[in-house]
Amino acid sequence: MKIWLKYLLGITIGIILGTFISPENIVFRDILKFLTELTINIGRYTVFPLVFFGIGYGTFKLKQEKRITAVYLKMIAAIAISSTLLVLIATGIVLLFSPDRIPIIIENQISYSFPGYRDILKSVFPMSLFQIFTENNNFLLPVTFLGFFLGLNFSFDKVMTRPAYQLFDAMSRILYHIGNFIVEILGFGMIILAANFTIQIIHAPQLILFYQLIILLTINTVIIIFGVYPAFIYFLGGKQNPYKILYAIMAPSLAAAASGNSYFTLTSLILHLKENLGVPRKIGSSTLPFFTLFGKAGTAAVTSITFFLILKSYSSLSISPSGILWIMLFSMLTSFLAGSVPGIGVLVSLAVMCRLYGKGIEEGFLIIGSIAPVLVSFSVLIDTVTAGVSTYLITYHEKGNKEIPVKDFI
Repeated sequence: MKIWLKYLLGITIGIILGTFISPENIVFRDILKFLTELTINIGRYTVFPLVFFGIGYGTFKLKQEKRITAVYLKMIAAIAISSTLLVLIATGIVLLFSPDRIPIIIENQISYSFPGYRDILKSVFPMSLFQIFTENNNFLLPVTFLGFFLGLNFSFDKVMTRPAYQLFDAMSRILYHIGNFIVEILGFGMIILAANFTIQIIHAPQLILFYQLIILLTINTVIIIFGVYPAFIYFLGGKQNPYKILYAIMAPSLAAAASGNSYFTLTSLILHLKENLGVPRKIGSSTLPFFTLFGKAGTAAVTSITFFLILKSYSSLSISPSGILWIMLFSMLTSFLAGSVPGIGVLVSLAVMCRLYGKGIEEGFLIIGSIAPVLVSFSVLIDTVTAGVSTYLITYHEKGNKEIPVKDFI
């Protein structure tokens, strides 16, 4: 059975269970919470070592072929263009449809914040290099940077460094094989994730207040995934059928929507890009960690739409052109840090923007607490599709992918 079918079946079963099971049973609720956390941990089990060894191998291979500059420049351009474009689309949608205000709901205060720049630099350059492997278990950047740095230095003496390069190559393959097994069995995990998500949404207080926001996010997601990205694939990918590319990454897209965690989705995305779209390890392992950390176009778009609604709910005044530009700019800027807080990136972005904006809405993000899982799900889904499509197009223009028939997709 195709992996995406396993995931879809698991999600369907989970939604049905979540619909009919009452969350008032404390024992059941605690068990479901534990199983949800365990499922996320299993999905992330190989991510950090896979990224570490994979990016070291990929960076060395790209440098050896004198393509490292071209690949990374294309990656940076894709991150910048996708974030800008998606924020423009999201802003246009929310201004066009102009959702109604949400009544101010009193919620318990939750503290959300990004790591400070000092903490980020200290995590990348700790007192001892080995601390990278014992701390920061929720932040991929230190491991990514070290693997990238090592990959750059494998070529200074090819004879002496050959054993190290071969070790990275071998470990990358071994971890890829383990990740393949984990991705295969996560269909059962989707039942748990979908059941937990369904219970959270169905029993969210005053959910009816947010139906317009959910509709806007749905419209935005459909336009981007089934309109904007197919156009990019068609015109930049040799005028081929773009929906074949989207079909190839359906499983990681479903995993993203169900989990709301980009680290959880990364192993599946690496696997499907290689096995379905022929993206070689040297490119996929080099670009996907950086897309996971910084390519948060979906987070920027969802942040933009939601912040407009928060601001409108707190003020009856229309938003000035300078205010619109401020929202667009900071939606993008905060999204670049969202990779440091996987699973709650869009919530932290909104919290930071509310504090920066001030004017009495410092705690404005609290009004969307009821539908936080929905916001996270939409943002990670778009982020995952963005990473997959961008990596495929980079590979296509580097002439590195091989054609794989649809019938052979995993």
